[in-house]
Amino acid sequence: MSEMSESERPASRRNPLIWIALVVIGLIIYLFLNSDRGSQPPKVEASVAGTIERNLLLPPGMRARQFIVQLRESGDSYALSMVQDRADQFLQSGNLADAHLLYFFAAREGHLQAMMKLGELADPTLFRAEDSLLDQADAIQAYKWYQKAAQLGYQPAADRVTNLHHWALAESRFGNAEAKQLLLNF
Repeated sequence: MSEMSESERPASRRNPLIWIALVVIGLIIYLFLNSDRGSQPPKVEASVAGTIERNLLLPPGMRARQFIVQLRESGDSYALSMVQDRADQFLQSGNLADAHLLYFFAAREGHLQAMMKLGELADPTLFRAEDSLLDQADAIQAYKWYQKAAQLGYQPAADRVTNLHHWALAESRFGNAEAKQLLLNF
């Protein structure tokens, strides 16, 4: 039998990679021509349920900042009990950043209830993660705010300072570093 030249070979014996390459190129061209590239996305009306209007979203703490700006612009002395009430509303509705900012504002202005609230939010004996921006209790912060209120003559604050002292004594026996650090303040 004589050997066939390459041009005489049957078509089935030719390199199959050529056919695979042609199919892949054809698929790419088909996908490119039938894609929606460059076309405008369909318009969705704002009234469709489940859509979010991004322009209404405010960053955490923004409502409190706006409220404080309004207070400062009014030029009157601050109605700190009103600030405390607004902070309580924010806390109840879960707006922790706004609540903490308003408590802090009122406490720095000398409002006893706001000082006590900041102390309670950080107090390791009263700590509730769902009410606080803190990941864990901060005894030093609690001491700071209770001490400020106690210096103004508020007896419940002095009692909380005493409770913190007892907590720190008990916890330091178990090696709690935060309790040992708090004891340095006493």
